[in-house]
Amino acid sequence: MTSEKPLTLPTAGNGINWPAAPSSRARAKLRTKSVQKKYTARYIQILEAAAREFSSKGYHVATTKDIAEHLGIQPGSLYYYIHSKEAALEQICRVAMEGYVAFSESIKRSDRSQVEKVRDLVSNHLATIEHRPAFFKVFMSHRHELRDEVRHEIGRQVRQYEKNVEAIIRQGARKGEFRADIDSASAALALLGMCNFVAVWWRKRPSAGIPQIARQYADLFVEGLAVRSATAQANPRGMRSAVSAAGRARRGSLNER
Repeated sequence: MTSEKPLTLPTAGNGINWPAAPSSRARAKLRTKSVQKKYTARYIQILEAAAREFSSKGYHVATTKDIAEHLGIQPGSLYYYIHSKEAALEQICRVAMEGYVAFSESIKRSDRSQVEKVRDLVSNHLATIEHRPAFFKVFMSHRHELRDEVRHEIGRQVRQYEKNVEAIIRQGARKGEFRADIDSASAALALLGMCNFVAVWWRKRPSAGIPQIARQYADLFVEGLAVRSATAQANPRGMRSAVSAAGRARRGSLNER
């Protein structure tokens, strides 16, 4: 297995529904916190392995046998945690998207300036690409293959994330930190598209690390939103048209569906 930053295990009440053991007999074995923690950690390892297999081979080609071999276990042992690759895909997408919603809600409610909030959004969004590249790739490439009920659930999470980003930009305009002539919805889609596209080229050519890229992208975006001088404000049409065009080009947005 490749070395990656361990996925932070969420605490109770953060909105992520971690699976219970698959039977009453199994649940009886998970009564103590130490055993439950061990079970959850192993479950995360299995999701990581599934994400790597789906990412490298493609969701339709990869099998549960591939996932088990990746982990060095028998397929029968895998079924204790996931019953199918469809179940693995569902949980990978849930974990990925609920993480975005959680950090954007936290940033939106913080006491930091709107400029700092945008910087925090960019940093957190790109951190996912660095630390969980397989999760990100699988989410972007295969969530449309989820069963309808789960796909709609994920779609609602995507829209909530976009609304959180939009709210931060809109509040910045109200507070005078950002330009009032910018459409906040289009600006939010432009920001997400810009960040998502990093996954296409990062590591495929010499480039800076993700933290530096996040700072540069945040600088570009914040400067574009910044309140301009009276001379610059005399011709706002160019920037507004560019941002609106970026909003229409939703291909890079998380909301591509």
